[in-house]
Amino acid sequence: MNPILLLAAVVAFAPQDTARLTVASAIDRALASHPAVAGARATVEIATADVGQARAAWLPSVSLDGSVNTFQKPMVVYPLHALDLRNPPLFDTKLSQVSLGAAYTLFDFGARSAKVRAAESQRGAASAALGAAEQQMVARTLTAYLRVLTTRGIVVAENQRVAALTAEAKRARDRLAAGKAARVDTLRAAAELASAAADRVSSTANVEIAEHDLARLISVPFAAVHAASLDAVRLTGDVAPAADATPGGRDGMMERANTANTDVQAAARRADAAAASVGSAKAARLPQLQATTAIVDRSNITGRYLAEWQLGLGLSWPVFTGGARDAAVSRAEASSRAAQEQVRLTRMTVEQQVDEARAAFDASRARVTALDAAVLQSTEVARITQLARDVGDGTQTDYLIAEASLFRARSSLVQARHAVIAARVELARVTGELSRSWIAGSLESQP
Repeated sequence: MNPILLLAAVVAFAPQDTARLTVASAIDRALASHPAVAGARATVEIATADVGQARAAWLPSVSLDGSVNTFQKPMVVYPLHALDLRNPPLFDTKLSQVSLGAAYTLFDFGARSAKVRAAESQRGAASAALGAAEQQMVARTLTAYLRVLTTRGIVVAENQRVAALTAEAKRARDRLAAGKAARVDTLRAAAELASAAADRVSSTANVEIAEHDLARLISVPFAAVHAASLDAVRLTGDVAPAADATPGGRDGMMERANTANTDVQAAARRADAAAASVGSAKAARLPQLQATTAIVDRSNITGRYLAEWQLGLGLSWPVFTGGARDAAVSRAEASSRAAQEQVRLTRMTVEQQVDEARAAFDASRARVTALDAAVLQSTEVARITQLARDVGDGTQTDYLIAEASLFRARSSLVQARHAVIAARVELARVTGELSRSWIAGSLESQP
């Protein structure tokens, strides 16, 4: 069994600290238990069995047969190899026969070799598809994990906003009671507080949706995820530079994607299998040479058995099949062409995914830089407008607008930081880098 999968299974089914969930443990659980990965793993086992079945054609077939028959009229018990009137043949109505036979195809013009190559290529395609399923599960689990962190972070920002607006509503009521403010100030503060509280309800519902999704992926009860504290994650250093800074630049990324991407590998191996099937179909046009041997033991029910051996050499060549062989060859050649075009299409799709992931990563990093500055500036604006309002140089409206801008900046920053990680992970997936070890080396937890 794959050591990484074995480790994932051990981690997934070992006792866990339900109060804490790391991205590594979530990925391990998903890899060990999700049906998409389990199904792909079973497909590899099927393809491996098909290889064994194809290779078995290189070995002779041995069969043991036996029969007991009752006839209406007496039949000869032993075959007549010669007619001897002094020893008439034995007849009986109940005959038995046992035979041990072997057959071996001596020559088939490469049909068996082509079938073995096709089966091995299909196994390679299944292995690549398993790798793709594992990479997709890693990316999907990480995305779900980040979504929980994002929605929880937005709720934290919502709570800060509600706390600030609650304080402002109390201040407005106190000033109204003291005759220092108009009633419109209390109404405005109450309206902003109600709106913020409604937004928080919606954000809390988004948290629940995200937690349900993560719980399904890692096969644990929702309550376990809901009660767990999720470690924040960040990229270790600059593991995802812009494409121009990587070895070979964009062209280097594309080259790695076209060789290491598991979807491309699976499509290429399927194309190899289809090409091998063409050879197998063409071989059916030619004869097969087969050697046979057997030991046959015959008798009636109560008599003695007499055994004899047989050797044979046979040639099988269907002279006319109504066009079935030509149709099979045409079908195999068309399937091969279709598989080759699928390889081209997969590479085009992967190249587009590389460009999109690279652009998304660069844009997300730039957005984080801008939002970091925006949060600092919005925090200072909110502080200044609050002071100005307190000394009578500013208005409540200015302060509420500043608080709303600060909330938006904080929420957007939480989303942007996680978008950077998601974009880098997607870039690793499409270039074939993404794995459990890549996650361990490229992401670090922040308890």
